[in-house]
Amino acid sequence: MGYTDKYERDTDGIIDFWVHNNFDHSRFFDREISHHELELARENQQMINRMGKIFKQTESKTADIPTLLTEAKSATHEFHDLLVHTMDRALKCDVIISTPTALIDHMIREAEETLRVFQIIETGAKIAPAEATIHENFFWLRQLSDHLIFITHYVDASNYEVHDQLRGMKTKLDNLFLQANALKTIFRRPRGEVTPILNNFNQMVIKEAKAQEALQLEFDDLIKACAIITTSPPDLMEHIAREAHHLWRNLEDEIVT
Repeated sequence: MGYTDKYERDTDGIIDFWVHNNFDHSRFFDREISHHELELARENQQMINRMGKIFKQTESKTADIPTLLTEAKSATHEFHDLLVHTMDRALKCDVIISTPTALIDHMIREAEETLRVFQIIETGAKIAPAEATIHENFFWLRQLSDHLIFITHYVDASNYEVHDQLRGMKTKLDNLFLQANALKTIFRRPRGEVTPILNNFNQMVIKEAKAQEALQLEFDDLIKACAIITTSPPDLMEHIAREAHHLWRNLEDEIVT
């Protein structure tokens, strides 16, 4: 689990996490653009190059934070707009890509969350523990459930046991997302400290997020050893395991990052 060795919660580490996510998304998207869509492919390649340069800066931990944040925000806005435009075309059957529309929407939501987190960094906003965990659960449980759908998309139909595992885990996450949605209105603002009820729910989510992280890293090993039939990008599983790790760490620390 290489990503856990340098999982830092300083400003550099937070920016690095989100830039890395969007950089990965641009690379994964590149694999699924038809050769007929040359203009879209060129635009996305420009995003890969731009995000890649920013990611190298975040990894170096030597960049000026305000300058880095400005560049990361600008690139994220640009990537967001490209995805929104592509999704609009997909809904009109006007683009040839193999990316499911729900996956484009998934990437758009993460780009929007990236900008929200960058705003928190810029303003120095303080978020109460209950507010933080309700937000993290509501946002990330849907993302984690999506991940299982997308893994199913890539895993060959002959892997019956794997598909059964994914269905079972997705049912649990969907139920937790519905509960997170309910708690968002049950615990009304202003929200302060985490109550016993909310803490119990957070512990349930932490357990499932850790289970998903472990399963995805197991798949990651199988894919890299060419021991499972799949069309998955070779580093997709580590990408989504990193996000599961991010959720349970934020819930344990009762923060938004």
